[in-house]
Amino acid sequence: MPPPTIIAHKSTFLAAQTLRLSQAVAPSAAWRAAHERAGNGDRDGDGNGKGEGKGEGPSARAVDDAVYRLNHALAQHARRVYAPQATRHVAEQIERSFYEAAERAARGGDEDEREGEGGDEVDGDDVERRRQRLGVGADFTTDEAISSLPPSWAEHRPREAAAHPPEARRYAELAASLASLSARRRAARERVARLRRMSALLAPFGPSPPYDTNNNNNNNDNKNNDSSNGNENEVQQNLVTRNGEVERELERMRLLLARVAGRVGRLPPGKAGKGPPLLGGDDVDVTDLDSLERGKVDKLLDLF
Repeated sequence: MPPPTIIAHKSTFLAAQTLRLSQAVAPSAAWRAAHERAGNGDRDGDGNGKGEGKGEGPSARAVDDAVYRLNHALAQHARRVYAPQATRHVAEQIERSFYEAAERAARGGDEDEREGEGGDEVDGDDVERRRQRLGVGADFTTDEAISSLPPSWAEHRPREAAAHPPEARRYAELAASLASLSARRRAARERVARLRRMSALLAPFGPSPPYDTNNNNNNNDNKNNDSSNGNENEVQQNLVTRNGEVERELERMRLLLARVAGRVGRLPPGKAGKGPPLLGGDDVDVTDLDSLERGKVDKLLDLF
């Protein structure tokens, strides 16, 4: 049994009618009997085959030859005029006419609904049914159209689903697949939007390499291939890390301070305050170095 579609029904109907019009014709048995009696009567009239009051009819062989030629011409006509492509085209035109009529009726129903919004109250089930009703030519790639599809054919047309179980099972599989793909697409869109927000937030921290108009065409592929390495080299590494540059400099400073403190400690007590002037003072105690360094840092911070 063909699926309950307009094209399938109309194609079956047109094929049946074309088969009836393409059948070979043949003289009826009554006509052949009457023709044979007429021929026998002519032959019985005289020995030359001429009847007394009747004209001479065609022979049986001539009749068969004429019928054969007629059937051959009829078969050629049916093959040219009633081709399967033509039948399919006519069925599609009929389906298009049905869809156009349904669309006009749907538009008229929507207008009636809009006109009656201020009048009689509408049941909640009717509102939900109108909201989920799909229009002719609906785009099934949108989430709204996919969400409005019933999960099974039996929920919408129980009798048709029972009459066509393979089509009903196929519809359920397609509806479930569409729902799953729609959910995955929604999750992918949310992830893309989240990543774009993160990229926009991190954009100020990324370097902007200079744009060279002269070597743009020649080095386009090289820039694409080396973009990741260039960005990694241009981004400043975190200096305050274990075994980093700051830690190595602090280790050098600690060793230098230890050496200076050791040498200062070996000086005689009377000569500890003598020597070259330090920071504008003739007699500056070594113990005031911390306060002096702290003052330098404070002055530097005051500049900002």
